[in-house]
Amino acid sequence: MNTLENYRILMDSLDPQSPPVVQFAHRAASQQPKHIGVLDASFNPFTLAHEALVHHAQDTFNFDEIVLLLAKTNVDKALFGADLGQRLAMMVNYADSNTQLGTHLSIAGCSHARFIDKAHALFSPDTQIYFLVGHDTLIRIFDPRYYIDMPAELKVLFSLCHIVSANRENPSQEVFHRFMSRPECAPFANRVHPLQLPPSFGNISSTEARKRIRAGDPITDLVPETIAQFIETFGLYK
Repeated sequence: MNTLENYRILMDSLDPQSPPVVQFAHRAASQQPKHIGVLDASFNPFTLAHEALVHHAQDTFNFDEIVLLLAKTNVDKALFGADLGQRLAMMVNYADSNTQLGTHLSIAGCSHARFIDKAHALFSPDTQIYFLVGHDTLIRIFDPRYYIDMPAELKVLFSLCHIVSANRENPSQEVFHRFMSRPECAPFANRVHPLQLPPSFGNISSTEARKRIRAGDPITDLVPETIAQFIETFGLYK
């Protein structure tokens, strides 16, 4: 059985109808980390913007472990592009080749899409969890359509984790603080931390990478080299 098939089996085994669970495909930490950063995304594909968020968060918060987390389902998007096994394999390949973060970088799949479920799956009483998100995702975390009882569920969520919100398309710190001063956000403002990325990463997206691949254009300014090589080897997104 080849490695790619193993990753497909791992993702297939995750059941969104059962209690939330995380399964690691690559684990950097040799013991239970005390302080972890979690970048949850579709990784379709992993981009230089994802990489910049990870590096800047690590420089700022000095995590014991950073988990790139791929969910079995998505609250907003249907599955398209690379299959989940290919995405997991792509990220493991990236972690294996990463000399800067390799000792801290883990790759995992999760059965559930919502942050509250991911937090429950990752929670340990001895570990602080920091989800790394873009400003657009921060807005969705406070969107009532994703909850049955938003105030109650947010209270549980923020009892389990912190949120690190990075600028996307260069919103200012003023925009962040104005958003967090809204009545539904303010009770949790001490658990949400802004992170400023260089403006050059604001317009980098997986969508643009897929568009260029379909057009036969280069993507070296959008994704890390190992990701570009993986995409070329497996003929993804064409």
